Amino acid sequence: MTEKEYLHNVSVTDIGKKEMDRAAALLNLENWCQALSLGLNLARDHAEAHVKGRTEVFFCTSELKACVESNPAFFEALCQEGVIEWLAPLVLVKSVSQSE
Repeated sequence: MTEKEYLHNVSVTDIGKKEMDRAAALLNLENWCQALSLGLNLARDHAEAHVKGRTEVFFCTSELKACVESNPAFFEALCQEGVIEWLAPLVLVKSVSQSE
């Protein structure tokens, strides 16, 4: 037996629709409805991760995502207490010298 689907209505202001149109355009989505759907899915995924005690990176480049996923032990070690504080001065000096 399947669960019965009930129709619900949602109202969107012109400002809200404009924001979703912009998101759809920037993400190359077909329309504002897809932007709304994507936003709801991202919110649900984040809420589920939060409830399970996990945190997730919401926005990053595909290259960084691949690096994190292929080196989990390395990134887990970076998250140990004090490691970031110890590495920060070294990384900042290197990033400044590369930008010059």
